[in-house]
Amino acid sequence: MGKMARNIIIAALVALYAVFGIPDYFYGDGCWWLRAATYSFFHASWWHLAVNALAIWTIYRFPPRAWRDLIVPYLIAVAVYPLALRPVLGFSNVLYAVLGLRTPPLKNAWWRQPQVLTFLAVTVALVFVPQFSATTHIAAFVVGMIDAAVQRKWRHLTRDCRRYL
Repeated sequence: MGKMARNIIIAALVALYAVFGIPDYFYGDGCWWLRAATYSFFHASWWHLAVNALAIWTIYRFPPRAWRDLIVPYLIAVAVYPLALRPVLGFSNVLYAVLGLRTPPLKNAWWRQPQVLTFLAVTVALVFVPQFSATTHIAAFVVGMIDAAVQRKWRHLTRDCRRYL
């Protein structure tokens, strides 16, 4: 399931770019809600698409509930879109949300975790690239971390409640 799902996502992103390129509504002032809902699926260039495809292949490991676990990061990416200073494109905000969701609790040695170090290194390096929207990437990571903490707390509370039933 894991490799096939990753291949499907990468193939879909390549097909969207090959067929549509960047849709016209990304250039206008209208339809901000349409841009927010679809920006993760379109890329600025083949190079941009290749980098995101490599990130999907190396970072994203699909668990058994793969499609459900892809919807939450996508919704996080849609939610942080208004923080962009200009229209943004690409699947990387979804991947940053995935990294945030998979970050262990902060009480653990979080600075030794490879996903946190990867996030910090890539983000610091890309802040100097003019086309990179650091605000949305950082926000997606932070919202993913908060969501993961809430989910852990919810599981703990429900486990305690079940004990008394």
